Parts: sequence; C-alpha cells; structure tokens
Amino acid sequence: MKTDHLKTYREGLKNGTIAPPDRLTPIEKANRNPKSLRLAINGKCYDCACGQRLEIKHCVMDDCTLYPLRPYQDK
Repeated sequence: MKTDHLKTYREGLKNGTIAPPDRLTPIEKANRNPKSLRLAINGKCYDCACGQRLEIKHCVMDDCTLYPLRPYQDK
C-alpha cells in the first residue's frame, strides 16, 4: 500500500529512474513569484549573506532597513 509506493520511490532514486526533487534558492523562489514581498525580503537577505542561513540569522547589519524583517531569526 503506502509503504509500497515509498519503497518504489526510493528504489527509483537509487537506480536513477526517478530524479530527486529540485530545491529552489530563496532568490529563485522570489523570481517565480515577483509580487511576494516576503519572498523578495528572503531573497535579498540570502543574496547579502552569500547563501548562508546562519549568517542571515546572526546578521549584525542593524542599519539595514530589512533587518527587523530578516528570515530565520528567533522570535
């Protein structure tokens, strides 16, 4: 049943008949949905931090206008 589908999927990944799902960067997500302000902010912070989530979380650029809105911060 459900486990059979999972087993088939995993076997397909191993032997190459199924491609692994693509992961989009925050910049790619923002480009796909240009009207989303949240995705635009996430993309800008990702770009500024050279793609490092931990750098975004521990950002010290408190003079940036997006600083209070940056993603991955502890609330």
